[in-house]
Amino acid sequence: MFPITFQTSAVAVAQIFAMGAMGFYLVRSGIIHETGLKLLSHLSVNLFFPLFIFYQIIKHFDAVRMPFWWGFPLVNISLVLTGLLISSLMVLRHHSPLKNEFLAASSLHNAGYIPLLIMMSLPLGAWAGQIYTCVILSIIGFDLCLWSLGVWLLTKGKSSRMDLRKMINPPLLSMSAALIIGLIFGPNIVPEAVLKPIKILGDAAMAVAMIVIGGNLSLSKLNRVNWVQVTGVSLIKLIVLPLVTLVVLSILKLNPLISFVAIIQACMPSSITLSIIGRNYETKNQDFINQGIFVTHLLSIITIPIFLALYGKLIN
Repeated sequence: MFPITFQTSAVAVAQIFAMGAMGFYLVRSGIIHETGLKLLSHLSVNLFFPLFIFYQIIKHFDAVRMPFWWGFPLVNISLVLTGLLISSLMVLRHHSPLKNEFLAASSLHNAGYIPLLIMMSLPLGAWAGQIYTCVILSIIGFDLCLWSLGVWLLTKGKSSRMDLRKMINPPLLSMSAALIIGLIFGPNIVPEAVLKPIKILGDAAMAVAMIVIGGNLSLSKLNRVNWVQVTGVSLIKLIVLPLVTLVVLSILKLNPLISFVAIIQACMPSSITLSIIGRNYETKNQDFINQGIFVTHLLSIITIPIFLALYGKLIN
């Protein structure tokens, strides 16, 4: 499809973390306070990101040209379930009080912001719009897992049932609306006069998202890190799952777009949204969740370029 080397991947990841570092600094220095960060987070989740999603799908989704579009949500569902299986085997004989949080941090990854930012930083050329759409389609499968399995794991001590109502959120509604319009009416149905302001606002999503991610990490309590458990999460998320994915992709020889989205998603660190869910539901072990998020994001600066370069050599 296009050349993927360690250098291009490393530059892309470095650019992303430079933006995240700005958010980290703004919050740590007191320029942005926690209330301001919550406002930016609210705008990102409820306005900028849904508009970005809507524009990309409306502009680039064509069911006729992408008859396998339904496979992209399955990519993330498969990755989450594989991560859950691997992490469940690791804790099978251990009765740790962090078991549920360990399973959540090991199986649920950062499926949205960072993959899209990596896509924007790689030399995709004419493939760019279509690949953005493919990544967004894959997020549908992840959101289904996050707001059902993820919430259940982090609230398991309070309720043994999954609250499916939590799956109804602005990004998912935006995806659904754009998909329905695209499937019924096809591409280019929305006038450019309507799409232009949507695009302008949606383009702010990634920059605001990285400020929020960096700011959230700066608020994490990183003292007394449980290194044994955090190391386990990091190994599963950043080494084992990408390796398993590479092996499976080399055997199955899937469609290049599905294959590329799969390896991008498989390399991702733990989901930032787990921290938000933990805070919202007052999860007992929130600090462990934040520690896992921080350490996996930090280490992924090295592991993401390595596995993308391996993918470029072995699969492409």
